[in-house]
Amino acid sequence: MNENEKEKKLSEEAVSSETAEENKESDVKFEENDNWKFEAEAPTLDDNIALSNGFELEAKAVDKPKSKEKKEKSQDIVINKRNLKIALISIVSAILAAVVLFFGIDYFALPNSKEKMNPGNVALTVGDMKVSVGMYNLYYNLVVSNYEQYAAQGYYNIDFTKDFSEQKTVGENNEEITWEEVFKLDTIKQLQYISAYYEPAIEDGVTVTDEQKENIQSAVDNLKTSASEEGVSLSEYLEKNYGEHCGVATIEKFYEQRNICENYYNKMQIKLAVSEEEALKYYEENKDDYLTFAYIENQFTLDGSDEDAANIEDVKKKVQEYCDKIKTLDDLKELIPEACAGLVKTAISQGYFSDEKTAIETLKDSAVVTYKADTVASNFGEDILNWLKSSERKDGDTTFYINEDYGYACIFLYTSEAKPDETELYSVRHILISPKDDPTKVADATDAEWSAALLKAEQVYDEYSKSDKSEFAFAELAEKYSADTNTTSAGNAGLYGGEIKKTKLGEMVPEFEGWATDKSRKHGDVEIVKSEYGYHIMYFIYDGPTYIFNLMDDALNKKGTEMIDSVEYKEHFAFRKTTVAEPTTAAESEETDENTTENTQ
Repeated sequence: MNENEKEKKLSEEAVSSETAEENKESDVKFEENDNWKFEAEAPTLDDNIALSNGFELEAKAVDKPKSKEKKEKSQDIVINKRNLKIALISIVSAILAAVVLFFGIDYFALPNSKEKMNPGNVALTVGDMKVSVGMYNLYYNLVVSNYEQYAAQGYYNIDFTKDFSEQKTVGENNEEITWEEVFKLDTIKQLQYISAYYEPAIEDGVTVTDEQKENIQSAVDNLKTSASEEGVSLSEYLEKNYGEHCGVATIEKFYEQRNICENYYNKMQIKLAVSEEEALKYYEENKDDYLTFAYIENQFTLDGSDEDAANIEDVKKKVQEYCDKIKTLDDLKELIPEACAGLVKTAISQGYFSDEKTAIETLKDSAVVTYKADTVASNFGEDILNWLKSSERKDGDTTFYINEDYGYACIFLYTSEAKPDETELYSVRHILISPKDDPTKVADATDAEWSAALLKAEQVYDEYSKSDKSEFAFAELAEKYSADTNTTSAGNAGLYGGEIKKTKLGEMVPEFEGWATDKSRKHGDVEIVKSEYGYHIMYFIYDGPTYIFNLMDDALNKKGTEMIDSVEYKEHFAFRKTTVAEPTTAAESEETDENTTENTQ
């Protein structure tokens, strides 16, 4: 018996077994999301039989039998309910057999790569969204690949040559969990995210843009090229790199759903925006989860590639010497030029700072941080978290954390001098109407061009005034009209709707910044402001201390997380056909690094 015949036999047995199980009790119910829609028309069912949440007999009114016998004789007429039930079961079984014959057993039992949602191809229902075996495998392989890449960089302690079900880590709730379970749960989390945004997006009429359609086609074309270069068919290439039953239709649907979610996400971020009052309320409810402290970073080399290379014991000794010198926040800041010399050098070489003085001053200004507990644990480990939260902590206490893989040590100071960051920031949206197509050439603009730009700005302002005057309405106009593409989705900064967020004083032109930081401003204020770049139609969001902005972000993230976590999911019969990561050889792992995620970024 070949593999196909085995598969069909197994499926027939499964159908037979499930039918028998369903008929044990008359009130048995189907899965809520398993009311499959067939692509062809099924055989017509008799009106006396209804298939709804189980098998029920809807008996029509029947005339009483005409009999000349005495009434008491009617007691001899007995309806055998058991025989009736058996008859019903026979009818249902015949119907099921007819359906199977009509569609073929493969329709029910086997996955496909064309995103056809027959029962044999639906692995999960996430929310109301059906997820095919191929789509699950695609997400799963991307999740595993990401973990593999980060593990190679030292972020995760995973051995990809060993059984993942035997390797354990700590889950979100500090429970012990295997890496095999992590891969599965993270894949489902990705699908919950898609469902949370995709389904309401479709209801809201959100679609992919023409540009996104072109990008999807370009991605598919790139995959075809890659397949051709490897000398394999496109289907073979996709299955090899992204999982079994992952076809072109899967890839196209993957991109389409992600693009629609992204488009809707921008709208939801605006709708879910958190006010200052909400942020402060969020803090009061979660203040035990926040930690404010000071720390600096010392870089070192252990591999002998540097003349200053040292062994780990020398590093520990040196870091402890730094700790011994620190009693106050000023002490810690004074050590930055020496202790952070390596970090300063690296930052300048990578273009983050123009000179040593600027780098040192920036590090001093950013020495005090406020992190959530899970961030501390993730970045520095549970030991540092427990140290910071300990009731035994007192002003002037110090400790350190060393990461040998990446060559840095963090020196921590516990002090009451550490306060939340009150540096003033502001957030606005703007629509730039420039007198020139290229805003960098405004200096050459004529009076007529400036007049035309003002007229256009007034027209856009009027268009906004006729809308519902929401922030999202303004953002959409920015996407449509703004010459500052760096603040829209047309740019590469990941921004949307003309947003200039969490901006420090001195970073924008005076006219722009003066309007944005005017203390009389309130959320939703809109006005036209002229600068050397053109006319800015301004929308005010918020002006305040850094820590309030950070609280707003945290509260907004919590809303998003709760929305995603609320999406329920259910595994179906076909889930047993999905991918489970297996250990790889060194050669296979190297090949995966080269190929995986190549065309899905």
